[in-house]
Amino acid sequence: MGKVIDFSAKERRLDEAYPLDSERGIYALLTQLHHVRESRFLRGDYDASLLLLDLAQSVAEAKLTHRQKQALKLVFIHDFIQKDAAHWMNISQQAVSDHVRSAIQRIALVNKEKEVA
Repeated sequence: MGKVIDFSAKERRLDEAYPLDSERGIYALLTQLHHVRESRFLRGDYDASLLLLDLAQSVAEAKLTHRQKQALKLVFIHDFIQKDAAHWMNISQQAVSDHVRSAIQRIALVNKEKEVA
């Protein structure tokens, strides 16, 4: 008897862990962004590359404001806490939280619309 190899199992695991059509999934991916990026290079994870490309395309299609992009970059890429990001952006911590939340909502909405179409 032969073995059956499921080549798309890893892709399904990433899609289940980080569903890009939900705010929860996008937030989870953004919080784990460094680990997912690292797995592309250390493990040669092709599916992680596809997931990151999908995220980048979704961010571009979401047409985020400059402040939303800036808040996402500071909080999730540069690992600022929201208080420090607020100080750097010269706004309140609540405003940073609002920018992050609304950006994630826009990205999720773009992906939900893609799935419907």
